[in-house]
Amino acid sequence: MEIKQLNGDGKIVSARTEIYVSHLGKVLAFSLPMAGPNYFKDVMAAIDEDKGLRPTTAQTLSLVDLALQNPDEEHCKDILSKFKSNYFWTATENLWGKEDVIVYDNADGKMPSGRKSLIKRYKDGDKAVRIVSYGFQKERQSVDELLKNPYVIAQVGDKDMLDVVKKVAEGVNKNKSYVWALDSTQKDVKRYTALGSDWGDARLGLGGDYGGGNGGGYASRVRNASTKGAKPQKK
Repeated sequence: MEIKQLNGDGKIVSARTEIYVSHLGKVLAFSLPMAGPNYFKDVMAAIDEDKGLRPTTAQTLSLVDLALQNPDEEHCKDILSKFKSNYFWTATENLWGKEDVIVYDNADGKMPSGRKSLIKRYKDGDKAVRIVSYGFQKERQSVDELLKNPYVIAQVGDKDMLDVVKKVAEGVNKNKSYVWALDSTQKDVKRYTALGSDWGDARLGLGGDYGGGNGGGYASRVRNASTKGAKPQKK
């Protein structure tokens, strides 16, 4: 919702446009237009200010999947254009270490990012936190290799998401994909995640090594719309 203050104690209120997306048995509502293009911290600050949640890697892929199914619809066409020309920030963050990378969904922007805190959450059964040992494939890979990549699986957090990953990857390029990742680090290094489809070549690219970007990223405020009657009604 956009509010413009007017002289004389008045204001103009513009209703929010949302796109409803099926995601792991729920319905998510993404706000349009997307925030950006900008650096990670600025895009996420705009979402936080709007009292929304930041979209995870899995949720963002579900949004792109829907757009690919409706390429001629005005809003979906705009989403796909941004996905190709720029990239999408996600709330799924990375803590790269000496032996592993901790991947975690920082949807509200308030999750502590220290190793000790994240490992405690992981041991307590918090599904928002995943740990992947080094040895997974990086850089160029086939779509089949992408779907078996432990780091990619950790990024989406649920193997039930792999069908969506496959559809998005093949919707961009049936054979090629790319994963950007850091090598083992002596000290923990925090990095952000971005998704795009035209990084050097037409293929799905997942980057978990972003320090903040070059000001070209987008993201959309997201909320759970399942309780709002968003599911289509049977007639």
